[in-house]
Amino acid sequence: MKRFAILILFVSCSLGFAQTPPDVQLPPDVRMYQPKNLTPNRAQQVALFVQNLLGVRVAWDNVPNAFVIRNGKPADMDVAEALLKRYDVPDPRVELTVYLIRAATAPPPPPDPRLSTPPQNPVPADLKAAIDEMKGALNYDRYTLWDTIFVQLKGNGLEVQGVLPSEPGGYTYVYNVSYGDTGAPTEGKTVNLAHFLFSIKMAHGTEDIESRIRTDVTIHEGQKLVLGKIRLMPNAHADLFLVLTTKVN
Repeated sequence: MKRFAILILFVSCSLGFAQTPPDVQLPPDVRMYQPKNLTPNRAQQVALFVQNLLGVRVAWDNVPNAFVIRNGKPADMDVAEALLKRYDVPDPRVELTVYLIRAATAPPPPPDPRLSTPPQNPVPADLKAAIDEMKGALNYDRYTLWDTIFVQLKGNGLEVQGVLPSEPGGYTYVYNVSYGDTGAPTEGKTVNLAHFLFSIKMAHGTEDIESRIRTDVTIHEGQKLVLGKIRLMPNAHADLFLVLTTKVN
């Protein structure tokens, strides 16, 4: 029995050693680094930056999902690898807030009992400076908050749709917020949005009436950026402006 037990143990150990794959030995002038946090798109940007900065060949390869460093002096390759690790961090969380501000003239006309207007709320206190600036530049008498849209920005663009609040029987407004590629925020927490688009559509009879604002946007954290204007339906006696703010975490 003892001899049989020893034989089984020896066979089991031999099989285990046979299943262990050999280590892959790279040439001395080639290194690989697998990031833990970078997306492929961000990794390609980091590779190009490090290569241009140091003159060492650095490329992102989708097969091993790793950076490949080659053909450099050992000291230069050390610096390149250290830089790649430095930028291997999660993308910052960037939140965009879009305030929809209705700017109206006074006095308002008598309400039409057949129609209802969207609810109008006081403007938040943190927008006071932006509203004061609008009052100094625009000829309106009343500013109210229609709605607030929160968007978490993604590097490869995003599109958000929704329905704006209205009273029963009122017009239905559908909004759309979209943008193209956006780079990572700078050290000053400045965000660049390419092809930012806000559109608002209202069903009117058999046709949809649509208005939009399209522009590239550069905004830094803490700034209140005013965009406009969109003409609303005649009975609303108001125009629509956007106030954008960002928060970088």
